[in-house]
Amino acid sequence: MRKLSSVFALLVVAAMLLSACAGAAPAATDTGAAAPAADAGAAAPAEATVDANAPTPEPTPVVNAFGQCDDPMRLWHGLTGSDGAVFAEMLQQYATANPEACFESQGIPWDLFFQKYPTAVAAGTPPDLVIFHAGEVQQMAAEGLMESMEPFYETSGLTKDQFNEVLINAISTDGQTMAVPFDNHGWLAWVNTKVISDAGLDPANLPKNGTEFIEWAQKITTDVNGKHPNEEGFDKDNVQVWATYWTWPRFTVPSILWQFGGGVVNEDVTKATLDSPESIAAIQYVQDLMCKYYVMNPYQTGTPYGGEPYQNNQIAIWWEGTWTGGYMRDRPEVAAVTEPMFLNSYAPDGKQSVKFDSHIFSVPTGVDDTGREQAYAMVKYLVENGAYWAGSGQVPALKSVQALPEVQEIKSVATAADQFNQFGRTDTSSPRFIEIQTAWETAVGNALATCDADVTQALTEGNTAVQAILDRP
Repeated sequence: MRKLSSVFALLVVAAMLLSACAGAAPAATDTGAAAPAADAGAAAPAEATVDANAPTPEPTPVVNAFGQCDDPMRLWHGLTGSDGAVFAEMLQQYATANPEACFESQGIPWDLFFQKYPTAVAAGTPPDLVIFHAGEVQQMAAEGLMESMEPFYETSGLTKDQFNEVLINAISTDGQTMAVPFDNHGWLAWVNTKVISDAGLDPANLPKNGTEFIEWAQKITTDVNGKHPNEEGFDKDNVQVWATYWTWPRFTVPSILWQFGGGVVNEDVTKATLDSPESIAAIQYVQDLMCKYYVMNPYQTGTPYGGEPYQNNQIAIWWEGTWTGGYMRDRPEVAAVTEPMFLNSYAPDGKQSVKFDSHIFSVPTGVDDTGREQAYAMVKYLVENGAYWAGSGQVPALKSVQALPEVQEIKSVATAADQFNQFGRTDTSSPRFIEIQTAWETAVGNALATCDADVTQALTEGNTAVQAILDRP
């Protein structure tokens, strides 16, 4: 087993920045019982003091045990949000269907997961099975943190052609497929039919390309006085309704770049293409939506989230993740005026493209035969029973499960599955994925940070940074 490099240890910690599937969506809060009122007769407590040197409390993993034995199979994952509750139910179903199974599941916040996982492998005490993301596979595989899943495909009855081909290619290296997909997740267009109808337009007839979108969007967008961006007196600083909304760049930016025929790197990941005419045109278009036509909210750093304005009927087309299905279930009045659709194209020619990712199963390096056998059995069950996972809003990875009536009845899941299978793309497959991602995010952020930012200059500088990463031995 290879020892972890110090550089990789730092990069693995950085992986937490890409791993939370729900972007900046606020976590659900369990308020529980109200705190008891203070005793009116009691003395006021002394003001609490905070020790600035005290260590930050470590997030607590959520541990669930199934069955009783001395050496349970151990599963680690980062599914700790609303999807984690659905996943826990699936594990209970597996335990019920396999009463002889004995296992422990740890739901670990992603930042902590990416510290614990490589450390456990390096120490020779890995869990028997882990879940992370397709985008991280190349880096994990390059550092020897995961073993090939070829034996699984050879013995389980599940074959690679039963999954999305683009995804299988992304999780394969040197002829070996290193993981088994659990789901597909990524961007959808959540279309507010009320906002569009109120503007006198047809929600079923959306713009087909970027040129049509600008004219359409100006009819949707209004300021607090009801004026449109192409009308005199429009107040760009007090917009009431947006045609579209700037959202998590890690899914938004690649989708737009690909629609324009651009990208961050070329297909064989040897040449940076962030400064190509197509890539520059894509980001310039976004800047124009924000700063010239005023139909998209101004640039925000981090992972902006449009949940509140969307539910207040202030966004017409909201690019957000498949996991938004949970948001809609919690807000039936919002779901009633929402249609999940393919991403609308911003490209002049209407080319469609969308980024998607996947939660994947992996067996870490160092797992013994017994642990591997138990892991394979669990993976097979969970993948084949992915229809239940569709209840979390994610698309089951197995195409035969996607086609089941109970999955097709979930409109957002059925739409996303169709979209990903038709023109979905995964992000850069490279052991230096995180470094490349950080470089392009910085460049695009610089290009959009202000309305007078020079898009060409920002992307040219970003391209130089990406190329330097690619050129390293």
